[in-house]
Amino acid sequence: MKIPRRGRVTGTMLFLAVLGMLAAAVPAALAAAPNPPPVPMQPGTPGAFALRWGDEDLRVSARKLRAAVNPNGAQVTVASMLNAANIPAQTQDNTGCRNQATGSGGALQGVDVEAFYCLRHDDAVDADWTPQGISGTEDAEPEDVPVDQRAIVFSWHEGPPGGSGMGTRLSFLKTANNKYIHVLLVVPNEAGTDYSEVALHAGGIAWYRNYIFVTANTGGLRVFDTTNLLQLAHNPKGSTSKTCKTGLDERSGRYCGRGYDYLLPEIGRWDNSNSTTTRYDSMSLERAPGRAPEFMTSEYRTNSVGQVVRWTDTALTSFQGTIHPFRAWFQPVRYVQGAFSRSCYYFNTGHSPSTGYLVAANATGNTKPVSQPGGQGLQDLYWLRSAEQLWTLTEYPGDGKRVLYGVSRPKCP
Repeated sequence: MKIPRRGRVTGTMLFLAVLGMLAAAVPAALAAAPNPPPVPMQPGTPGAFALRWGDEDLRVSARKLRAAVNPNGAQVTVASMLNAANIPAQTQDNTGCRNQATGSGGALQGVDVEAFYCLRHDDAVDADWTPQGISGTEDAEPEDVPVDQRAIVFSWHEGPPGGSGMGTRLSFLKTANNKYIHVLLVVPNEAGTDYSEVALHAGGIAWYRNYIFVTANTGGLRVFDTTNLLQLAHNPKGSTSKTCKTGLDERSGRYCGRGYDYLLPEIGRWDNSNSTTTRYDSMSLERAPGRAPEFMTSEYRTNSVGQVVRWTDTALTSFQGTIHPFRAWFQPVRYVQGAFSRSCYYFNTGHSPSTGYLVAANATGNTKPVSQPGGQGLQDLYWLRSAEQLWTLTEYPGDGKRVLYGVSRPKCP
């Protein structure tokens, strides 16, 4: 790079000029580490994180609703819903997607990624909905899922980043053809004859067997059952009109969901028994060889480090009584958007459009965590074991700013 000759340039001036130009050329995500810097993990307080199964057990209500809404009351399979996915996503093999995501202003500028998806333009720029949590069929099933049935699921809250809005939805991306479909979350009435919308931030999700767990911040967890999928499309009892409000329309006698083809009803809630002090902001599932699956929930905190806690699968699927996590650790950083464990712990941290990091920390011993740049606006974490990649997604609206992406798992410190 040439420096214009304007009189005599001393060695010191030359060094400073070159240094300044090099610094300007480095993406913001590479120019700094998490602030405050990561600290070693310390044992936490699992007893503070109690969950109590809610008084409104909606499992029977959701089954009644399925019988009332679906054609002939039939069960709609996830596979058939995935086959109906018709919104195209683009991979990194698409030049436009690659240039937008990794170029100047893109969510992945300066990030070493292995694979990624760009959402369709209208979803990428939509400021009315914000993506948050991520999971998939490799969480749901212990064995390899047939290629044509593999999917990544990610959640959205209605409203801009940081908000909650008045609605929550899931998007199921069928990786065999790179197409996805939106599914609106609803809560049935007790009689199972009607339903209303769910309003959650949905910062983390975990798909386990036929259940999808959605975090509710200080509220705990909501639980949904995919065997109760409601199909409004191609259904004489349903309407996919965008002007038809969610629920049973009294004038037409049809079930509506403001234009969505599929809805997923809640079956119950794990209520936070200590809602003033503990949070459930993100969620993941670890399937490790030789032991039962374990869930993790983690806290997003700004003024201190939160905790990551571990739950047994039998506890979270018992749907009764009060349960407690069996282990807790204080996280190494603030602003945790997602946490996952495999050999050591991994955390996504970020709180502004210009910063995002993946932090690896060891819970045994006083080891110093390590970090690497992550996407701008990065969120929850999902382990794609077939590719041995950690996947996440970014939330800020814009082409190339709202992507799903996977990276190699950093070595444990």
